[in-house]
Amino acid sequence: RLMELWLPNMSEITLNCQSRYPVGRKFVISEITKLLADKGLNDNAAVAVYVCGRRKVRELSRRYLKAAEDHEVLSFPYNESKKDFVDYPDGLLHLGDIIICYPLAQQIAMEDNKMTDQVIAELACHGVLHLLGEHHDVL
Repeated sequence: RLMELWLPNMSEITLNCQSRYPVGRKFVISEITKLLADKGLNDNAAVAVYVCGRRKVRELSRRYLKAAEDHEVLSFPYNESKKDFVDYPDGLLHLGDIIICYPLAQQIAMEDNKMTDQVIAELACHGVLHLLGEHHDVL
C-alpha cells in the first residue's frame, strides 16, 4: 500500500507501509508537511517514509550502522553534506528516506498513552529534522 501526496509547487511525501501495519497516512503526511512548511520547505521538498517491522530495521541497522539494534526511526539522507543538495529535474529538494519501526512506535504509544499514528508522525518529523541536519544535541 503506497500513498503519495503530490501537487504542483508542493512538497512530495511518499509513505509506504508493510501491509500488516495500519497507519493513518493522511495524518502522518499532514504532520510532515507542517514541519516542512515551518522549516521554509513548504513547496519544494521530497521525503520518503517507510513503516516496517523490527526485522527490517535490524537489517538496515546492521547494513548501514554496523550494529544490529532496534531503532524507533532511522534517517538516510540522499546527500550527506545536507547543505549542497543536488538539483533534481523535478525541482524538489530530495532530503532522504525515513524508516520507522511500527512495533516500537506502538510500544511507545502504549507507554505514553498516545495513538500509534501520533507517535509515527512524531518519529517521522524527528527523522525529517535529522535529514535537515539537526541532531539530538540541538533538538
